[in-house]
Amino acid sequence: MFHEIRRRDRAITETEAWEILAQSEWGVLSTLGEDGWPYGVPVNHVVLDGRIYLHCAQAGHKLENLAFESRVSYCAVASSEVLPAELSTNFESVVLFGRAIAVNDDTEKRRALEALLTRFAPQHPAEGAEAMRTEFSRTTVVRITPDHISGKARRDRPKH
Repeated sequence: MFHEIRRRDRAITETEAWEILAQSEWGVLSTLGEDGWPYGVPVNHVVLDGRIYLHCAQAGHKLENLAFESRVSYCAVASSEVLPAELSTNFESVVLFGRAIAVNDDTEKRRALEALLTRFAPQHPAEGAEAMRTEFSRTTVVRITPDHISGKARRDRPKH
């Protein structure tokens, strides 16, 4: 069902793929709309208990697409260094396929939002607590449960 990585020499382990995903500051969530058009949108994420969580407004393109089709693809790049003299790039990237749903359980939603705040704004706990108080009911949390994850990396030293 899922394609093998063509460049097997660049394949990384599933454990490494999860580490890269956890380090990546953002990724691109790709969904499919009822009209047949794909939609890719960059979002921040957090890895929690072997799943990916992200947050968004209560309405919008991604949620409309997820209501139509829960299967998604998520791609993240942890590092990238263009090597012009070699016509190449060093990189670490991950592609994950899974199913995404809006979280309805307030305990799970709060835990995911707290993890996002800890990850992206650890030096601003007061602002995070205020945002949780005022924005919690107006925020949607999406959980992606993975079906498959793979990653690739090129970490060669540049030739001078």
